[in-house]
Amino acid sequence: MHTALERPFYFICVLWGERFREYFLEYCLPSLLAPGNLPALSTRSPSKFLIATRPEDWAAIEATAVFRAVARYVTPVFIEIPPCPPERSGCQHMGTGHRLGCEMAYRDKAYGAVLTPDSMLSDGSISRLQALAQAGIELVLAAALRFGEEPFLAHLRTIGSIPAESRSTSGAALAITGRQMVCAAVNGFHSETLAYEWDAPGVLVIVPAAWWRVPGEDGIVLHSLSWAPLLLDYGAVADHDTSTFEEWTLDGDYVFNNIKNRNRIHVVQDSDELFLASWGPLAERPVQRLQVPFFPRTLPGLFFRQSFRSEFFDPLKRQNFFLPVRWHSKPLNDKWVLAERRAARQLRRWVRPDQPVSPEGSAASWIRRKLNRLKETAASLVMCTAYLWLYRGRAALIVRRIVRGDRDALRRVAWVLRTLVFRRAAPPVSGRGEA
Repeated sequence: MHTALERPFYFICVLWGERFREYFLEYCLPSLLAPGNLPALSTRSPSKFLIATRPEDWAAIEATAVFRAVARYVTPVFIEIPPCPPERSGCQHMGTGHRLGCEMAYRDKAYGAVLTPDSMLSDGSISRLQALAQAGIELVLAAALRFGEEPFLAHLRTIGSIPAESRSTSGAALAITGRQMVCAAVNGFHSETLAYEWDAPGVLVIVPAAWWRVPGEDGIVLHSLSWAPLLLDYGAVADHDTSTFEEWTLDGDYVFNNIKNRNRIHVVQDSDELFLASWGPLAERPVQRLQVPFFPRTLPGLFFRQSFRSEFFDPLKRQNFFLPVRWHSKPLNDKWVLAERRAARQLRRWVRPDQPVSPEGSAASWIRRKLNRLKETAASLVMCTAYLWLYRGRAALIVRRIVRGDRDALRRVAWVLRTLVFRRAAPPVSGRGEA
């Protein structure tokens, strides 16, 4: 048993509609009822579950046995959100609920834990989060990638981790270990996550992760730019910045804008510690790498580097990217060391952690800057050629619009060139994350 925390946990989830309500009731909440999750949580002030949703969804959630089971451990709180406007994406509209929930957690100086309805936590995850909070950690980040709903859940059903009965009706827990989830995940990736495999042929324009299989281990070595904040200590947030939610989602720079002490960050690097699983139907937003007939070995690295340096990823994400994450369904062995070394060697060809540079006036610094500028210019020209070839049909339309005087088209081209092609790395953040 952990010593009780003085301040509470506030779990935050945003959802609406039958599909995500069913995910929430059948998978997310039951996973939180595992013995090492909510039943293991101990706080002196009552912890809460902030559910941002529509009134009709709240009424349906309230009527279930699993909701009543969760209410034995945390106090449920209804946060009403408006209907999603037709012109706004679901991901952006989630920001409305996230902002309200995060503001409440900030007001009460709670430990925030943001979950999605289509997710599960492995048994023992919340117990581990409490231990980290007790040790003074202010932010816990877990790599977040997408699994294919059909194969991922089917595997867990096959091994008996998900029984046939309805958990929303029975109120039963789903106690699934990290290794069971990993085995289901690495054998059931969504096409979006499959496209992030480093050795896959073709290119991606935006690359939020890179991973390598470990032969014979049902596991992967992962380097990620996509992180879920499973614990955020709002007692450590001096000025709460919610500007991210105006045009972006929680996946944006919200965490970077609010956590300033980089020495109290814990990145989960081993799936045995805790594991977050999230999924989507295989047919939803399928992703394929784009095939380019020239520079087949060089272009994927160039595209990866420009994505890594782009404004899509803040300096904290880039800093944590170099920490290897081990998702494993079996005990670790020497194969993992070899896989991690291979991954690090291949990544170093294209990106490196921010390093101190030579004094500005030294000859070595001047030569290095000139050589780097030449290499960057050559790479940018290759990238521009690749973009024109990949999007040649669309490029012709945009050129015609620009010739006709369409300023919006011109601004769009300028943004792409500035953000994706000629983008330079942002300055390094101070401090470093703990692992």
